[in-house]
Amino acid sequence: MLYANLNSDGQLVFEFEIYRNEQFDFDYEFKHTVEQEVFPLIAARFGLSQEQSILSIIQQITDSGRGPELERALTLNEIKNELWSWVSY
Repeated sequence: MLYANLNSDGQLVFEFEIYRNEQFDFDYEFKHTVEQEVFPLIAARFGLSQEQSILSIIQQITDSGRGPELERALTLNEIKNELWSWVSY
């Protein structure tokens, strides 16, 4: 994950980028957008207080080494979100 921020609608947006390298023959960008009503579910899933801001919760998840778990949950839509993606070959 490169960035997590709140957009002007108050949605949580996770931005990821993969650039062409020895392993990938393309550039790939994608965003997972999460609605506000899902924020408490994220906190509960990771055993964190829902009283904190969602960005603080995300920081705690990544600082604890559980960022890959969060990324998988977004990818598998276990945490409900909308996916936007872009690929360049």
